[in-house]
Amino acid sequence: MLLARIRRDVVVLWIQYAVSNLDFLCENIHFLCDIIQHMEMDVLSSALAKLKLKTYVSGVTDVGGKWAVSFPAYEGFKLQVILKGECWIELGESKTRHCLRAGDCSLMTRGQAFVMATDLTAKIQTYAEVMEEYAKKGTLTQGGGGDLLLIGVHLQFEGHLPKIMFGDLPPLIHIEEHMEQAAILRWTIERFRAEFRGQQTGRSLMLSHLAPIMLLQILRIYLASTKTERNWLSSLSDPRLSKAIEAIHFEYHNALSLDDLAQIAGMSRSGFALNFKKHVGIPPMDYLTNWRMDIACELLESRTHSVGEVAFAVGYESESAFSFAFNRVIGCRPGFYQKSRCGLQATALTGTYPTSLE
Repeated sequence: MLLARIRRDVVVLWIQYAVSNLDFLCENIHFLCDIIQHMEMDVLSSALAKLKLKTYVSGVTDVGGKWAVSFPAYEGFKLQVILKGECWIELGESKTRHCLRAGDCSLMTRGQAFVMATDLTAKIQTYAEVMEEYAKKGTLTQGGGGDLLLIGVHLQFEGHLPKIMFGDLPPLIHIEEHMEQAAILRWTIERFRAEFRGQQTGRSLMLSHLAPIMLLQILRIYLASTKTERNWLSSLSDPRLSKAIEAIHFEYHNALSLDDLAQIAGMSRSGFALNFKKHVGIPPMDYLTNWRMDIACELLESRTHSVGEVAFAVGYESESAFSFAFNRVIGCRPGFYQKSRCGLQATALTGTYPTSLE
């Protein structure tokens, strides 16, 4: 473990030098890609990779004077980056209010409806009333602009794991510009701001990659600052629970039992099971099953493995036991899932729609 950490630190220093020296970077780009590819993946990285994050840069809002808009419920996360001025966000039925200022960013995690305003006493417009301008220009300008400038990013995930991993996060994570831990995030925000305002080739791709980096940095800051929260993210900073989660993520193909995981965590069987459920929200063996089923979905979608091969690959000796677990978690048999996903992929490629998934 120490050797791996030292290796990662050396690689980070090498990358920092390469990025600051364009000629060196160009001459060694293939080597750089190779070492990044072979770096040891941590639990958070492996989880985010499995969630198949989709990023939508919703647009820029430029407001002058009093302004308020209500936004409907949504799937995934909403990331707001305040470039100039300040605004209020009022969340759902709770009416909880957060004030964001220039340099701040917020991550809304519950998908609930919200109001965004420069003045909460202003007449509230509906999202439908302003959506047409957003759709046409990617920019919403009201009241002449100039007082508030922000960028909104919509982050969506695939699969059933996001509810397990992020379901107990606070409704809004507010990262203030002056926070000491936010130094690296500020650098990313500056790059995001410069890319958004510029018109360089590849702008859309750069923005779509910077947004997930900001998400990861926000989650890191939250993880470093929270002491009393109990959720999946906080369990990653627990020295004992994190070992068990790491084993689940990287040794899912082995026959892991509750006793095995408790031993890896260095805890008693009952103590481990209780603490795991308190933090993650579900029992450890249920978490293992959910992780295995997510891996299984990927393998089935690849269309290169039979159901039996997938069952063995994710730690099941019996295809029937795997099919039962898959049906319980995903809601259908693995064979049906594979056929239906293949049908959807064929639709995307050919533009024709199957009349039946049977």
